[in-house]
Amino acid sequence: MAQRYYVIGGEYADSSFTSPAAGAQLETHGPFASERDAKVCWRDLTGKTVDNAMVRYFLKEADETAGKNYWVVGGEYADSSFTKLAAGKQLEVYGPYERAEAMGFWRAMAARSVDDAMMRYDIRKDYEAGESGGKLRSAARTIEPTSTKSIAIATTPEALLDLLSDASGWSKWATHTVKSAKSKGNGEWDLETPKGPARLSIKADKATGVFDHTLHDASGHAWTVPGRVVAAGGGAVLILTFTKPPAFSASQFDADQAQVDEELAALKRVAEG
Repeated sequence: MAQRYYVIGGEYADSSFTSPAAGAQLETHGPFASERDAKVCWRDLTGKTVDNAMVRYFLKEADETAGKNYWVVGGEYADSSFTKLAAGKQLEVYGPYERAEAMGFWRAMAARSVDDAMMRYDIRKDYEAGESGGKLRSAARTIEPTSTKSIAIATTPEALLDLLSDASGWSKWATHTVKSAKSKGNGEWDLETPKGPARLSIKADKATGVFDHTLHDASGHAWTVPGRVVAAGGGAVLILTFTKPPAFSASQFDADQAQVDEELAALKRVAEG
């Protein structure tokens, strides 16, 4: 197969041009079928950013990114068919990544945009520059299995969010996950789990009902679970969406979901007193 080329770069933290600036996401343009086409893109980007010494773009051959052939592609769509972008919106393209990296980035983008039903991101393998948003639906085959759990609890949404936000009490109901928790402030917790030390990040907001949490285990893996607490029937409903981590087997994920059912039932007992 003919060599392909990419233009990769953006705003960096310092003049070593190795790490992106805080809050910045490096851009990837391509792949291009020829080095000439890639250089045209490189010149255009460099010309537009010449006034910022911390912005730099590099031309790379596909061989330099071997194994990184997954892309996260999406944005804001016009309707729920997710085939046509909303007026004035451009297709967002992030990558290339290894498959596990793409899954992690996709989960982050999906969690960040979960409040907007018209926002969607998909994973594409060997994405070609210029492909339309209408082709994204085929990317679903690369997405790991998901499971959405919900449980109705006879308490107020505010009280339930308070309970969920205090990880020091998780050992009373999340018995398969947490043995003890120590607060580090700002929703960050150090955990002792049945599998060893871990870290928990909680994002909870009573105004929107957001309850997102990320578990960072001792092996360096991170598992983000987006969630919502909504008022319903005079009580509260907790909704959580789990995505199978790439490191999990299908049987391991299924076993984990069975444990989630047990923990949610225990949460209901604790919350309802």
